[in-house]
Amino acid sequence: MVITDVIKYEGDNQTFVWKHPAEDFNMTTQLIVHESQEALFFLNGQALDLFGAGRHTLESQNIPLIREILNLPVNAKTAFHCEVYFTN
Repeated sequence: MVITDVIKYEGDNQTFVWKHPAEDFNMTTQLIVHESQEALFFLNGQALDLFGAGRHTLESQNIPLIREILNLPVNAKTAFHCEVYFTN
């Protein structure tokens, strides 16, 4: 089990919007946004924050280990679904 993830966009500047493939990451996940980008953080379908260039810690409410126990009754689906979209 990964405790801390790093989310960043490694592609070219020609892509306008890109959704990071990782979802439902832990609350200690680090988000790296490059100078020419912004990142939009969604939690449970709501856009919560727009991040500019820099390194940010995401607050997703998905706590490692506890998340595994809480997800047992719902077939391992988290109650705190989160996604990140990058824009250039």
